[in-house]
Amino acid sequence: MTTTRLQGQHADPEFQTWSLLHARDNRLHGAELAQITQHHDPNPAGDALHQLQAWARRQARAKQLQASAIAHLRYCPPAPAQAS
Repeated sequence: MTTTRLQGQHADPEFQTWSLLHARDNRLHGAELAQITQHHDPNPAGDALHQLQAWARRQARAKQLQASAIAHLRYCPPAPAQAS
């Protein structure tokens, strides 16, 4: 095939989408492997401790947001619906 003939052809859009997603997945997998194998803290107990602390902070924040939303609903009732 000549180059002019190849230039007139376009790749299938589904293949292009798959190719982009496949490349993205490969990049993410490489980043995950780098995080696991080249972690700055070689102490697994320390890493587990930090993960547990981060989880506790997230849970506390979620509970705080839920309590705030419930309090808002109790003290600020929704506006009455307008008659049509």
